[in-house]
Amino acid sequence: MRKACLSLLNISVAVGILTAGLSANAQTTWSYVPTNAFPSLVFSNPTCITSPPGETNRLFILEKHGRIIVITNLAAPTRTVFMDISSRVSVDNTSESGDVSGEEGLLGLAFHPGYATNRIFYIFYTGQSTIQTNGLHDILSRFQTTSANANVGDANSETQFIVQYDQANNHNAGDLHFGPDGYLYVSLGDEGGGGDQYGNSQHIDKDFFSAIMRIDVNKKPGNLPPNPHISLPSLTNYFVPADNPWVGATNFNGLTVNSNNVRTEFWAVGMRNPWRYSFDPATGDLYLGHVGQSLIEWVDIVTKGANCGWNFYEGDQPYAGTPPAGFTFTHPLIEYSHTSSRVCIIGGIVCRGTRWPALNGSYLYADYGSGEVWSLRHDGTNVTQNFILFTNSGAAISCFGIDPSNGDPLYAAIRSGNNSIIQRIISTNSAPLFYTVKLSGTNLLVAGTNGPHSGNYFILTSTNLAAPLTNWTRAATNPFNSSGNFNFTNPVGPGRSNLFYMLQLQ
Repeated sequence: MRKACLSLLNISVAVGILTAGLSANAQTTWSYVPTNAFPSLVFSNPTCITSPPGETNRLFILEKHGRIIVITNLAAPTRTVFMDISSRVSVDNTSESGDVSGEEGLLGLAFHPGYATNRIFYIFYTGQSTIQTNGLHDILSRFQTTSANANVGDANSETQFIVQYDQANNHNAGDLHFGPDGYLYVSLGDEGGGGDQYGNSQHIDKDFFSAIMRIDVNKKPGNLPPNPHISLPSLTNYFVPADNPWVGATNFNGLTVNSNNVRTEFWAVGMRNPWRYSFDPATGDLYLGHVGQSLIEWVDIVTKGANCGWNFYEGDQPYAGTPPAGFTFTHPLIEYSHTSSRVCIIGGIVCRGTRWPALNGSYLYADYGSGEVWSLRHDGTNVTQNFILFTNSGAAISCFGIDPSNGDPLYAAIRSGNNSIIQRIISTNSAPLFYTVKLSGTNLLVAGTNGPHSGNYFILTSTNLAAPLTNWTRAATNPFNSSGNFNFTNPVGPGRSNLFYMLQLQ
């Protein structure tokens, strides 16, 4: 019979103050790799991975050229076309097999919080229109699922909310998410080209560019209709939350603006290409992977009224012009330069699943060129962790998502031809780990994971690390749940200045 003492936790308790740490020679280092999440399925240039709220057995994938794919029964996945609007979607390269890097197409999908009953969802795409002038437009629309089949979207149910003329084919952003406040957030690029050549980045009284919008699709009492604009087919399709930061504004950056011309939908500004963003489901923080110009990529935590600086700044570096005296800059959380094949940040997700507890609370993001995937943490003020989990060279990562069945992080790897795949991030570890310890009254709460591992598990305790194992107390046997995690409670007191926990496999 083989015994292995695989994780050690030292607790010091004194007058209600708790400190805890893993012994330097006993810490478990976790490593991660990507694996094909659905080996039997392929996709065409995915731009979004999402699921309806509350669902655990369906996953939706946007394909750039105009199809929404639904994967049903995630344990035995089947690919079905949920809705096809490819005839309405404009792309720069009409060849699906060759269109790997283009920024036009079907770009964003969000399901209404009440989707289970109202069947409503929203998409963002680029298409042709004559509402403002002939040519390419950025379009935000509402759709419904057919009443007869939950796996079929009704292409004839479209109601267009915004149809904004766009002079360039890049920097379309188009990511959609409902925030924890129930409002729909929409990311808007600076119209494209390079260097903010169309002059959109530091304006709130112009067009629908260079911002993150926050709109009320439910038209709650007390909220407001939008200000008129040629890009709005109707002023009654949505309302503007009354607490949006520039409602009634008469100045911006210290300069006078006409409040009747303000894009009151704007929630944050100064965006170059806010390609992908996400909300932390636990804290509500909005993390944005902010695509830079020629030197810098960066991550923002975007808050109400934030000005992320473009084009006065690229990341944290001065770019063009002199900011006016009234300019307030929201600095990046982190930034990196264009070295080692790094060219374009891909914003990701905050992990809150239970299968890989060492990732819990970390923000995962990637670079499109290098294929590197990072794990980032911060304490509200400072970055406490930012390192490369692994490198998926040649993957051309385009977006992140979450497997609703187990919380696993996913990302799309674009491949030439119609053979893009969805990758799952998994751990290669087989060793247990303590990952949480806290004091609750006179009880010590300890949590961890088995790795996974098959066999018997024991939690041993002692006040003397040097004591032989035969003198350690067996405090718990096989305290793991079906997911391989444990939560263990043990009474402590000021008289026990040191307490050592050991997780033993047998």
